[in-house]
Amino acid sequence: MEKVFVHPECPFSVETFNLLSKKYAGQSPDFYIAHTKDRLKYVEEPLNYILSQVEEQLPDFIKEYINIKYEGFGSRTAIGDLKPIGYSIVVYLKNIISTGRCISRAQLRLNLENQKLTLGFYSQTDNFEVLKKKRIYPYIFHKNLIEPLTRYHLPNNYSFSLTQETTDFKFNKWDYSIIAPEKNFHGLLIDIICSDDPDIILSGLKIKDTKIQIETSLKSQELLRYSAKKLITKIAQAFKKLFPLFFIFNFYADNKYFTPIILGEYLSVYEKEFNPEYQLEKISKITGFETTQLTQWIHAINRKGQTIIQGPPGTGKTFLAQKLAQHLIGGGDGFSDIIQFHPAYSYEDFIEGLRPITQNGQLTYSIVPGRFLEFCEKAEACEDTCVIIIDEINRANLSQVFGELMYLLDDRQDTKRFITLASGKLFRIPTNVRIIGTMNTADRSIALVDNALRRRFAFISIYPNSEVLRLYHHREETGFPVDKLTSILEDVNQAINNKHYELGISFFLTKTLAEDIQDIWQMEIEPYLEEYFFDDQAKMNEFLWDKIQDKLSK
Repeated sequence: MEKVFVHPECPFSVETFNLLSKKYAGQSPDFYIAHTKDRLKYVEEPLNYILSQVEEQLPDFIKEYINIKYEGFGSRTAIGDLKPIGYSIVVYLKNIISTGRCISRAQLRLNLENQKLTLGFYSQTDNFEVLKKKRIYPYIFHKNLIEPLTRYHLPNNYSFSLTQETTDFKFNKWDYSIIAPEKNFHGLLIDIICSDDPDIILSGLKIKDTKIQIETSLKSQELLRYSAKKLITKIAQAFKKLFPLFFIFNFYADNKYFTPIILGEYLSVYEKEFNPEYQLEKISKITGFETTQLTQWIHAINRKGQTIIQGPPGTGKTFLAQKLAQHLIGGGDGFSDIIQFHPAYSYEDFIEGLRPITQNGQLTYSIVPGRFLEFCEKAEACEDTCVIIIDEINRANLSQVFGELMYLLDDRQDTKRFITLASGKLFRIPTNVRIIGTMNTADRSIALVDNALRRRFAFISIYPNSEVLRLYHHREETGFPVDKLTSILEDVNQAINNKHYELGISFFLTKTLAEDIQDIWQMEIEPYLEEYFFDDQAKMNEFLWDKIQDKLSK
């Protein structure tokens, strides 16, 4: 039998699912009595601990409206499938206000079942028409909710199904294996109210039961690779994102304006907890790159897990990296960070190493985590994408800085890949981490990026783009003769005749360029060109400030 990998900080164990498997095999009541301690140790206690921590992470706004009910081991769900469950925790609406006649039973729930953990949203109603008119219509047509519900996206990789049972048969209306990331709450609610099937209507059948489910499942082997911190965050974030559905399907008051206002308040709370979305169209407008090109780069970053943006100086590599990071973490709970490598940067700085620490006046040495290890430990607690930008990545000795991290950069989706650090800690790069490096191709230390490292990264090459320079000065209305400047830059780069050393445009992206151009050219451009044309003074003389000034003034 294949050995199952278990994260050292996972709250569950192989015994958890062995016990559940035996339960599903139909053991006698004596079996449950004999395994009471095991049931508490391997199933109930870890699950109850997780939910107590989930409650701590939920906003007070949600806590105000919910009750959490723990359903015991071996019980049946109050609603839904008739099959027995291993252990279920259900979030119900708190009875703090009259909700009218019960036309819908909606809940957020967590089921630890045989060989999997399932979490998500569940609703069941025996009057689908009333549900649509009384619970959904007031929200999707409320003028103040259309925009926020459109911005509000469902969790990624959650299955969605709407099942209707008629007087004669069960009819599966939808069964999406994955909800597309662009599927927002407003679009979802529109789909639900437009879900009447003409075949059912024409046949005169009556729908007696409608079930709607949005959920995801972690199979036992995948779940066992989760740390408690990551699992708690995943559940809490799912409940936060699905809460509007829970609220809409449960809450109906006599005043039709009351509940939309409350929901609007929650959406404002939600948007403060998650990063604002940053669209590729906005990046395209700022950088001049086509959205199709940006989409390809985002795909490469997500596919490979780590990417290096390379190009000559002044092409906006770091700026682009920051904008791509904003897009990657947009709409989620992740974060981005930036560090810059230099020749003295070491493995101890990046991963972990001995550091002198003063305690009670005594100097001691302890193993202290480096920047990347700290970043990954923080990212482990996030459900969504986290991005670390390594600026000037090729200025450090990468083989020395990365060390055995090279092993983890391969096959990033393999959650079994761990290394043992000097401290004895098991470490892997969380699957939600993305690494974006920037590399100046004019820097001779590029030779330090060996082939072993190169094959582990996707490379994005960018070069000077005169159109971006034109767009910037036209947009900012600087009045600078930008067309003459771009012509000069084209002449300079043609003289350089090496794409890795071309002169970029970022030197000139300033609103006060008319006042600054002489300083920029004499103090930043000329020193760079002097080094490149050190053996060709005649060519260098062509690009001295007095001649450039004449060309700009003509």
